[in-house]
Amino acid sequence: MNKNKWLIIIISLRLLISCNLVPCGWDYDLYRIHNKPTTKFLIGKYKPDERTRNYIKEYKNAELILEENGSLIFKNIPIRAFDFMNYYDETEKNVNAIGKWKVKSGSYTANLDVDLNFEKAYSKLDYSITWRIYEKEGKPVIFIILGDPDSCAVARFTKTK
Repeated sequence: MNKNKWLIIIISLRLLISCNLVPCGWDYDLYRIHNKPTTKFLIGKYKPDERTRNYIKEYKNAELILEENGSLIFKNIPIRAFDFMNYYDETEKNVNAIGKWKVKSGSYTANLDVDLNFEKAYSKLDYSITWRIYEKEGKPVIFIILGDPDSCAVARFTKTK
């Protein structure tokens, strides 16, 4: 085989095994927010939606609170959401965190930039991440990708109050 045929085969194989070739569909029923949402729209208490509770059972008691002053409280979150080394650990280890949040508009959807500080001594490092913001039935939804994005694991937190 000549070099061009090998190149075509390699590119074809890469396309077949590449990331996100088949969309996960976790956001199929959510509305993308393109413009920066107001603080008033976002502040409040969030709980995992029914889909998250059904598919990712360790999130059933999780809670996220966004406060008007830019503070947040994250309760009963599995350590696996933040620590890749513990992602495949089957024991349930929940953690709590406090932190700060701010909103940014992205090209795809609005985002929530978050800086977390963990209450447990297991983590000496602060944790910074960006979560997507969607809307469903007039309520904001915080869309948190868990672990490797190719695993299609997502926690969706919907505002309850």
